[in-house]
Amino acid sequence: MTPMIDVVFQLLIFLLVATRFTKPETMVDLPAGPASSETQLQPDRKALTIAITPQGDLVIDFREVTLDQIPEVITTHLASGNLSRVEIRGDKVAHFGVFVKLLEATRASGIQSVAIVKQVEPDPPATQ
Repeated sequence: MTPMIDVVFQLLIFLLVATRFTKPETMVDLPAGPASSETQLQPDRKALTIAITPQGDLVIDFREVTLDQIPEVITTHLASGNLSRVEIRGDKVAHFGVFVKLLEATRASGIQSVAIVKQVEPDPPATQ
């Protein structure tokens, strides 16, 4: 019985170590672009992620918000000290006007760092 309990605990430890604990995000089809020197591969845990759906709706942590609520949400996160920047994840078919309004609302709320999240295109294979 003891060896079986040991195996179960080792499996549990393995699953805890192998699992990625990331914040669930709204599924949007991100536009692709080449990697740049500013590309950050690891997510910023102190970033507030705002998703723009294909219909132009704004979503934060699976909660739909309006453009008028953005300053209040940002102010709340700033007051708690858990905000380093805002990341905008816009669907590639979302209207550009929604993006511009969101960008203006975040800047008006006192955010200095706004990141635009994209998919990084894979490097083309090297020819010999």
